[in-house]
Amino acid sequence: MAAEDGSVPVFVRVKHSVRIVVADPLNQEKNLVFVVRRILEDLGRVSRKEILAIQDYPRRGVYDVTFDGEGVYRSFLRILEENSADPRLEGLKILPHFAEEEIFLVVKTYSPFVSLKEIETVLSRYCKKLVFSGKILNELGIWTSKYRFKVVLDKGVFPPARFRLGTVNIDCFFNGMPEFCRRCRQYGHVADGCVLCQNCGKAGHEVKSCSLPRKCNLCLQEGHLYGACPQRKEKPETTEMDVGKLPVPVSSVSRFSEEEDSAG
Repeated sequence: MAAEDGSVPVFVRVKHSVRIVVADPLNQEKNLVFVVRRILEDLGRVSRKEILAIQDYPRRGVYDVTFDGEGVYRSFLRILEENSADPRLEGLKILPHFAEEEIFLVVKTYSPFVSLKEIETVLSRYCKKLVFSGKILNELGIWTSKYRFKVVLDKGVFPPARFRLGTVNIDCFFNGMPEFCRRCRQYGHVADGCVLCQNCGKAGHEVKSCSLPRKCNLCLQEGHLYGACPQRKEKPETTEMDVGKLPVPVSSVSRFSEEEDSAG
């Protein structure tokens, strides 16, 4: 039912919903019937019974459609993406009420010398979107050896709560993370009582007797380990100095970098 005064409520987030906006509200052809028959049914292959509700504001050319379940909602969005050039969509904007859900991912490395790019290489295997948000500082403004990322995860795919680069353990934390084994790095159980091989992930033997070759834990390829991985372009910096002498800084730097300021 249309609002009596023609006003449109704030674009609140309602699950399984899209807002369809007609660019020209005075276009009588693109009305509620057009939205239902041409956009939802014909183009989107959505049946009437799969439409839970439509809140329409015809004076503003706005139609808020809620589908009867996530499957219908995602199917409709996929069809729209595949048919973005369809002439029936001309003069329309279709906006999901929920964009892909972003979450914050906190990563703690047990060595501050591990390359950030290498950490991002591992995380990108599990994230549809990965954006570095900065370093996490303590109350004194000192880095805690933790990073913060904004990520979008594929449904049912999670980054490991613990992974290793070389000999360094790296832990991940995010809201809603499932139960996780820090021994075999698989979800669904905890380390206490785990009998899975840490190399191949199968039961029945220990990692020392695993018949499968070990893989590099950066690129996941066989034939070399992390220390000799060709993807590791950055080499550890070495500083030469005389014994008993302290290094003298060439130039002073600001106490905090811009990156750290933005993370605080």
